[in-house]
Amino acid sequence: MQYYYYVEVCGFDGPELISEIESLAMEKFSSSGIEDFSIEENRVDEILGERSYSGADIPISVIEEVEQVVTSDRSLVKKIYFTSKNDATSFINSLENFSNLKSKLIEMPVEDWNETWRETYSPIEVSSDFEIVPSWNKEDYKSDKKNKLYIYPGMGFGTGSHETTFLCMKLMLETDSFFKGVRCLDFGCGSGILALGLRLLQPDSNLDLYDIEKEALDNCIQNIELNEFSMDQISLLLPDQRKVIDKKYNLIFANILKNVLEIEKKYLTTHVEKNGYLILSGLLKEQEEDIISQYEKANSNLVLQKVERKGDWIAVLFKHQ
Repeated sequence: MQYYYYVEVCGFDGPELISEIESLAMEKFSSSGIEDFSIEENRVDEILGERSYSGADIPISVIEEVEQVVTSDRSLVKKIYFTSKNDATSFINSLENFSNLKSKLIEMPVEDWNETWRETYSPIEVSSDFEIVPSWNKEDYKSDKKNKLYIYPGMGFGTGSHETTFLCMKLMLETDSFFKGVRCLDFGCGSGILALGLRLLQPDSNLDLYDIEKEALDNCIQNIELNEFSMDQISLLLPDQRKVIDKKYNLIFANILKNVLEIEKKYLTTHVEKNGYLILSGLLKEQEEDIISQYEKANSNLVLQKVERKGDWIAVLFKHQ
């Protein structure tokens, strides 16, 4: 039987320690993803007191206030995921250097992954007219007139992906990439959610979905069928087919870890078409300056357009001038 692993960590006393532990897990111990804190509605009400807001009207300052309280609550648990038990165990051992933290290793059969996601994955509202909906909620949302992308988040989807997916999609909406025949590469595609978001908004897009895991591409096929997209102009590619992506693109997504972005920066920076866009994510906020500097040095024609931030995560938008 195949297993995946996650480490439950609690005892944080603020955002600085959280960022330090997340960076440690991802950069040194190859974490496959991090699940953000969840907080009950009554706890939010307790923080807000007598103040009352509707969902879309909450000021940024209030959201930041809630996040500050949450990240200082020592009882809250953060889940950090691993595909290797050795990596998970080594990570726990490294936490002995942080006396206030408590941790526990959980081993789960892969077939239980879907049930875990049903408990933690909810719709992502990218904009007032665009929403990402888990497949099991499809019937509930059919009557809604918004653009809806339905996703079955398999193992290739990763965790902590609400934030990075949301940020990438927000940046995509700020590009002018919605023209007929736009060429898009989703590099490290996982479930295919980013490229398929473009296909939803531009049915004539040409998509190359690349990943090192066959299971990820199987999940992409599942999501293509779920959204009733044609396979026309969609290519699903593994490393032995990498020569297929030796061309220029109008839009490249790379929502992967910083160490992979560093390894692949020569490829990613040289395969953006003139006036095309490169969106990088899977990055923690303290990695922002370094990755921007590396990519600007790798290709002087890349000009930083915007950085989006949500919680501990960031996404970066470059344009090739």
